[in-house]
Amino acid sequence: LDRGKEGLLLVKSHTNLGALLFLGALAAGALLLVTGLADTSPTRQGVRLPQRGEASFVAHARMGDGWGGPSQKGRAREAARTPLEERIQSFIGSAEATANSALEQDHFFIQLYGEVQKLSGRTVVEDADPRYSVVKLTDGTLTFVNDQALDVSGHGRSVARLSRALEKRDIPLLYVQAPQKLQSGDPRLPDGVSDYGNDYADQILAVLEEQGVAALDLRETLAACGRDWSSLFFRTDHHWTPEAGFLACQTIAETLRRDYGFTIPGKYTDERFFTRTFYSDYFLGSQGKRVGSLYAGVDDIELWVPTFHTNFTYSIPIYDMERTGPFEESLLFPERVEERDYFGGNPYTLYAGGDYPMGRIYNEVHPEGKRILLLRDSYACALTPFLALSCGELITIDLRYFHDDLLSYVDWLEPDVVLVMYTAGSLALPPLFDFFPAGDFCLDTYQSAPPIAQKPEL
Repeated sequence: LDRGKEGLLLVKSHTNLGALLFLGALAAGALLLVTGLADTSPTRQGVRLPQRGEASFVAHARMGDGWGGPSQKGRAREAARTPLEERIQSFIGSAEATANSALEQDHFFIQLYGEVQKLSGRTVVEDADPRYSVVKLTDGTLTFVNDQALDVSGHGRSVARLSRALEKRDIPLLYVQAPQKLQSGDPRLPDGVSDYGNDYADQILAVLEEQGVAALDLRETLAACGRDWSSLFFRTDHHWTPEAGFLACQTIAETLRRDYGFTIPGKYTDERFFTRTFYSDYFLGSQGKRVGSLYAGVDDIELWVPTFHTNFTYSIPIYDMERTGPFEESLLFPERVEERDYFGGNPYTLYAGGDYPMGRIYNEVHPEGKRILLLRDSYACALTPFLALSCGELITIDLRYFHDDLLSYVDWLEPDVVLVMYTAGSLALPPLFDFFPAGDFCLDTYQSAPPIAQKPEL
């Protein structure tokens, strides 16, 4: 269910009749499954995805790895189907493309479509863009999967080259491996579904260890925190929760104290010095928006606010945006939770506002503190406000949208340390490792004035 990255488009009124007919057919199929007219015994091998002939995602991406078809017993059951069942199954399969192209783009139809998927027991819901097909885990949590076994060691070598370029400037680099929603060998995955995100992370960390680059693995932090792994991630979204971001910041702050000479008061990383406001049933995440709230429910979100005095200036130059005030007014965006809007809102951006090419956060209470440059993906949203407490200035850059010479900014900003923090599931994205101008990996001289960053391409 797709609207570019958000998965939503407006549906035209003339599609409503076709939508109703399609959903009626899906409901009929679901009714057959629920009432026992169709065989629902769990004897299939792997996960049965909707079939779309030669153009299907199944045909091109899933065959040969445990997906894409029923077992021998399943084929026998299909052969024994009644003509009515066959017609219903055939119609559902042929109408799936129609759903992806028109029906699910209206919120009402997304909800109905998701409910039918739930009634039919489907654990994989295909998206118009295969990268965003939704998988339901055995505990009811939704996820995307990194289903390709890729060699991303070259990205690790890019980080090592960046580290060497920074060494020439007497600037240390710390690579921080953020976790993803799935653990290695996660038992919650349905049979036949594989995810390689943690394999990507292991490859990059191995390269960095070989190259002598400092690294911190937050997967270990979260695994050892004593909380259930699933509770540290949103049920319907691919991001971690604010609590997980705070736990990660505790580990990063301790590393900055120990290895990089930072002075960070203990209360900045002590949850007892924060109030937590609970917003119940407030958040339908990136995965939930594709299947509706009826398929797997909705999420809660918490607003963390320090009890001690804070004052920040948060500047987003490309948007001429500046917010000044205490933590909850400058680094948090409470307007993102002023009203419950499952499909139009994104409460995750309550923290740090979202994904900007570059942001600068000045700690007005601690201006003499050290300066951090953080290269980030979207997981940094839930971390950024907490990390800003630990330094005098925090600069964040998202290389998916920042298209200028990175080291020219480094020379201009002169950070005390550069952090590179990406989630495991992002490590196959080349733009996040585009640290140098094309064909140039070790330039030592850059123009003194920084160029203008570019806005995200929407």
